[in-house]
Amino acid sequence: MGNDLEKIYKAGLKFLAPLTPEETYRTIVSEAIKLVDGDSGIIRLLVDGELEPVCHLSYPTPPLPRPRRNGLSWKTFRTRKAFVGHSEEIRAESVKSGIKSVIFIPLAYRNKSIGVLAVRSYKEDYFTQKQLKILELFGSTASLAIRKMQLYEETKKAVETRDLFLSMAAHEFRTPLTTISGYAQLLAARFPKDLVVQSKWVEEMSWEVSRLTSLVNELLEISKIRGGQFQYTWRECHITKVIERAIAELHFNYPKHKLVFESHLRDGQDLVVGDFDKLIQVVINLLDNAAKFSPSNKEIRVNLKLRSNNLVILVKDSGSGIEGKDLPRVFEGFYRGHKVANEGMGIGLFLAKNIIVQHHGLINISSKLNKGTTVEIRLPKVKL
Repeated sequence: MGNDLEKIYKAGLKFLAPLTPEETYRTIVSEAIKLVDGDSGIIRLLVDGELEPVCHLSYPTPPLPRPRRNGLSWKTFRTRKAFVGHSEEIRAESVKSGIKSVIFIPLAYRNKSIGVLAVRSYKEDYFTQKQLKILELFGSTASLAIRKMQLYEETKKAVETRDLFLSMAAHEFRTPLTTISGYAQLLAARFPKDLVVQSKWVEEMSWEVSRLTSLVNELLEISKIRGGQFQYTWRECHITKVIERAIAELHFNYPKHKLVFESHLRDGQDLVVGDFDKLIQVVINLLDNAAKFSPSNKEIRVNLKLRSNNLVILVKDSGSGIEGKDLPRVFEGFYRGHKVANEGMGIGLFLAKNIIVQHHGLINISSKLNKGTTVEIRLPKVKL
C-alpha cells in the first residue's frame, strides 16, 4: 500500500499548479486512469439537477447516455459511497461499446456531493476492492482540487463583475460631476465676499466635488490597469518638481495641514525616466493619505535623498498609523483597514504601487498604531 500512497501523493502534487477548469478535470481523469491501470474515465458534475459530463477521456469514444436515476452514477452521488460495477450491472449501451468493469467514486466537499468520477475497463471483472480503495483516497484530493478551482473561478467572476460595475458607474458619474463643478465655480465667482456663510457653503461644495472627481478618476484608472490599458508617457523628469506639484495640490485640499519638504540632493541629481503626471499622482495619493489620517496640528514630512543609484522619497506622518495585521494588504485594491472610519475606498496605495512598479521602482510602508506611517519610494536615477 505504501507504493500506492506514494503514487496518490505524486498525483495530488499536480493540483498545486494553477490550472484552468478544463486542465483540472483532465488531470483528475488521466491520473485516476493511471492509478488503477484503467482504459477510460469520465467526470460528471451536478449542473441544474443533472449529472453532466465535464471531462471524458476515452478512445474510441463510447456513447454518453444520461445516467439513470436508479443507476450506479446517481447511487454513488446520493450515498457518497464508492462502488465497483461489472458488466451485469452496467447499462447495455456501455457494454456494447466494450466496457466491462467500472469504478464509481463520489466527489464531495464538506459532506455535500458535487459529482462522480468513473474509471472504466474493457476487461471483465477487472477492478478489485484494492483499486477501489486507491481511487477513494484519490477522490478526496480530486474533490478538493475541483472545489478550489470552482471557488477561484467564482471569485474571479465576482471581481470582474465588480470592476465592470465600477468602471461603468465611474463613467456615468463624470458628466454630472463636471456640471456640478462648473456651477460651483460660477457661484463662487458671483458671490460677494461679504457673504461669508454662503461663500463657505460653495467652498465646501467645490471641495466635495473635487474629492468625488478624484475618486472617479482613480476608479477609471484601476479599470485601465486591470484591462491592460493604462498608458504611460516616458520622458526625463525632475522628481523635485513632481513633489512640489503634489505639495501644491495638498495645500489646496488641506490648507490647515503643515507640510515640510526637505531635499538632500544637489542640482541635476533628481532626474528619473518616468511619466511626470503619474508620478505626481503617486505623491498626491501618499500625501492625501497622510493628511487624511493625521491631525492638522501634526507635521507631514517629505524627504528626498540619494541612496546608491536610487532616488528615495520618504513621506512621513504622525497620524493614527496602521495595524500590523493590515500592513501586508494595504497595497491591495479596495482594501481598507479594520478600524478605518475616514473617507476613501482603499485604492490610492494600489494605484501608487502599480505606477511605481512600472517605473522599475519599489514602494514600502512601515507604520505603528497611534505613532504614524512612513512610505518609502525608490526610483532608479538617470545616470549622467
